[in-house]
Amino acid sequence: MAEAPRPPLQISQPPTTAISDLERTVMATVTLSETRGDPPWLCAAKVAQCCGSGTSEPGFPNADLASILVSNLCFSHNTPSLWKLLEQAMATQLVYPLHVLALLTPRVIPNRKEQPKAYRLYLELMRRYAVSFSLLKAASLKKKVTTSIDVALQLSDTYGVEKMNFGMAVVLFLVNALTDLLDCILDDWGLLVASEAQFVKEGSQSMHVDMKGGLNNNRSKYHQQLRQPNVFTALEVMEKLCSSKFVQVSLRLVYKNLLGLNHSMVCFRGLRLSRIIIRIQACHL
Repeated sequence: MAEAPRPPLQISQPPTTAISDLERTVMATVTLSETRGDPPWLCAAKVAQCCGSGTSEPGFPNADLASILVSNLCFSHNTPSLWKLLEQAMATQLVYPLHVLALLTPRVIPNRKEQPKAYRLYLELMRRYAVSFSLLKAASLKKKVTTSIDVALQLSDTYGVEKMNFGMAVVLFLVNALTDLLDCILDDWGLLVASEAQFVKEGSQSMHVDMKGGLNNNRSKYHQQLRQPNVFTALEVMEKLCSSKFVQVSLRLVYKNLLGLNHSMVCFRGLRLSRIIIRIQACHL
């Protein structure tokens, strides 16, 4: 008997008005702070004050603030100062680092060739925060972050999870990060076969980070110079992830549970995961 299709994932979202009001307040604060030339820590403090009212989820880390910063950074307000603010917010736990990285991933990775500087900044955030995080305690925040990570990375669909919980979201985020980085490295070096390359490019979201609209020749040359170093940076980030005992255990557990799944994307990713695991085990014998 054919398996009945799963109902679409129901996303519990805060009132749109509250989020819109908070976004306007936050971005007005950011713009004013940029005009004054405030350092990132001061801008972060001002933004934190904005979250004391006008949001349905008071307290920190704040999932609404993470969504606001990433959405503006990747579409309408991409500036060096906002990247610095985002990093400061992650460092001070105003936003949950894994949540931010999950929101950035589907926006940055598909556009890494056109926006190598954004990809480099993303890799630096991955290097610093992908395996350096604390667990969330508040049940409502944990549920909200879990759902947002799941939706952003399509984890339930990719790995066939019926009901996602926070622990699974963390583990699958790390597995997804490794496989994404491996895909990017192989693709950037022209080693990714056509059947695998579609998984790198599917789900692409436009990232309008050039505020002038289009790249001139000088900028194109500059971007070309950044692409090659980015591949080596991605390799370094992969090495750091693979050296984590938590990631190693997570990889083994996920790989064992993937063996019974019949899903084309999972099969491709499971094959690459097995290669990673074999090399990790060889290095630790």
